[in-house]
Order: sequence, then structure tokens, then C-alpha cells
Amino acid sequence: MDWSKLAGAFIGAVYGGYCYAISKAKNNEDFSPVKFVKTMLIGTILGLSADQMGLSLETVEGMSTVGFFTVLVDKVAGLFEKKQTK
Repeated sequence: MDWSKLAGAFIGAVYGGYCYAISKAKNNEDFSPVKFVKTMLIGTILGLSADQMGLSLETVEGMSTVGFFTVLVDKVAGLFEKKQTK
């Protein structure tokens, strides 16, 4: 097993959680477990991507792939969320 991939995923998840905490503090919003998990999942994907490409997380975060992964994770997560009825 390649431990660098696992480390990249873990660091990405922690980084995603950290970014969520900063955003939550700035906007003074209530904690949302769904948003937190989505942010950590995006961070994990970015961490794995950074590890595979040999780049830093900050470099990968500045690439257009972040928007793509954000939309992808958001749409896939939407499939599993309960729809509220009016």
C-alpha cells in the first residue's frame, strides 16, 4: 500500500475541514454536517490529486479542477439527500 496516497487524502480532508471552519466563522452560519462532509470529500479528492501530480494543495486549489470537483461532489451528494416537500 502506498502510504503517500493515504497521507494525501488525510491531509486533504483536514484541509477541507479547516476551510469549512473558516467559511463558517466568517459567515456566522449554523453547522451543517452535509456541507462539512462535502467539503472534506472535496479536500480528500484534491489531496489525492495533489499527491498524484506532485503539487502542493494550494497549487491544485488554484486550478480549475476545484470547481469541477465541487460541482461533481455537490451533484452526487444531492442524489442521497432527502428532498423536502412543501
